[in-house]
Amino acid sequence: MNILNKLFIPSLLVASALSGCSSDSSALSVIKPSDPPVHPRSGDVYDSEVFEINNAQVKYEPVIDAFVFTIETNGDAGSLAPVPIGQVDGAPVLGYVFVTDLSPTDIGYRDVEGTVALGITSHPDFDDTPLWDEDNNEAYDDDGIVYHSHWVVLENNELAGEGLAVVQAEPGDSLTPTSPMPMYLDSPGFTVLEKGREISVIVPTNAVKRNTTFTSRALTAYLEVGIVDESPLLKVERFYSKPGAPIIVQNSDRVPVSNWPEVSTAHDDDTFNLINTTIDYLEEIDSLVFSMETQAPAAIKTVEPIGEVNGAPVLGYVFPTSLSPAAVGFKNIDGGILALAVTTHPDFDDTPLWDENANGDYLDDGVVYHTHWVALVPDEASGAGLSVPYVLDETNLPPTAPMPMYLDSPNFHAYASGNKLSVIVPTQRVDNITTFNFDGVTATMNVDATGEGPVLRVNGVIDVQSGDLSLPYTVTEKHLTDF
Repeated sequence: MNILNKLFIPSLLVASALSGCSSDSSALSVIKPSDPPVHPRSGDVYDSEVFEINNAQVKYEPVIDAFVFTIETNGDAGSLAPVPIGQVDGAPVLGYVFVTDLSPTDIGYRDVEGTVALGITSHPDFDDTPLWDEDNNEAYDDDGIVYHSHWVVLENNELAGEGLAVVQAEPGDSLTPTSPMPMYLDSPGFTVLEKGREISVIVPTNAVKRNTTFTSRALTAYLEVGIVDESPLLKVERFYSKPGAPIIVQNSDRVPVSNWPEVSTAHDDDTFNLINTTIDYLEEIDSLVFSMETQAPAAIKTVEPIGEVNGAPVLGYVFPTSLSPAAVGFKNIDGGILALAVTTHPDFDDTPLWDENANGDYLDDGVVYHTHWVALVPDEASGAGLSVPYVLDETNLPPTAPMPMYLDSPNFHAYASGNKLSVIVPTQRVDNITTFNFDGVTATMNVDATGEGPVLRVNGVIDVQSGDLSLPYTVTEKHLTDF
């Protein structure tokens, strides 16, 4: 049963403090305790207008096929961080939260009951987003102070000041691969936007199994971590703004049933013949939209599986760029061309952290079109003269890289509608660079697993937007209303 149906609405806030994902820690301020109130409560020192909710909404944005959750406050949202105490036990957490009536299964959690909440949190004493480098300093374990996002499942708990806490996991529980600790708290890496009095989270529709009928309530809260039975417990200790009226998703009738068309091996190559390739920067969502227009409907073709990884065929829509491989976490590769690829390959799965077909199995999604960063290098052994090389030292790769190869699985949301394919890339994930050159390529590739490490060989080029792979195109600034 949803906690909202059992308890007073404040329970929803628990999720808020638990979550987090954001932008620039340099903009944060830390309020230090002054004179305590006569009857102090946990978190009193942070009670300010930055946590007073004035308005909240959830809106579907068709341009990015995502829900935008937004809280408007009476102060500078996201500008206040907790004072560190130097340890995890008792660590303070500040959060903006949406408590929802989604099911835990909608966000990938099985075998648990409770209330699903989406939180945006800050907590300088620990980092719970080990896959993400929110402050772009090449360290993945020091970003707790930066507001970032979480899914959490909440339950009643008498140890918490407000009677709510994140559900602790039991031995043998099946958590999502992106859950960083033994509790029902997921670190999905959603984009967090801080714009004056507003703080927002961009949630791809696939992240809730394209559910459009959910409602939510917005809260702000103070939370603390406690250590119970040698495991962390995230407790909701104090509400700042209690939930208001239920929020219904705006534009929910515009959400497509799927982000991809059905794929087949029967279609001809017109689906890979390019008409136009663009990359647009949208300041409103601080994201880049990579797009290709094709002569036939995009992303409708896959390859026949061969039953093994060595030699396995791959089809891809590829955006070569002038960005440095270092901008996405690749180290020690000289002369490599960084490219964003959208690929299909039914013989293997290289996105073990993500469940693209939402069936609970994280290792069977290779046929579903998905995104990769790759570093391409000249290679005479490949049919088209390029390959993605292996790397034996995996410290040269970001944590989301699935194998010892300069190939990353960043889980960018991608989709196709008619003859157009698009990928949404948060600028924070490319070191906040919004000016660079690019090209468009469609290609056939094959895995070569015969050597010291795996190599992805580009063996056939179907089409090149520029005709000569000269990367002549530049990023254009646009607005959501331009699409």
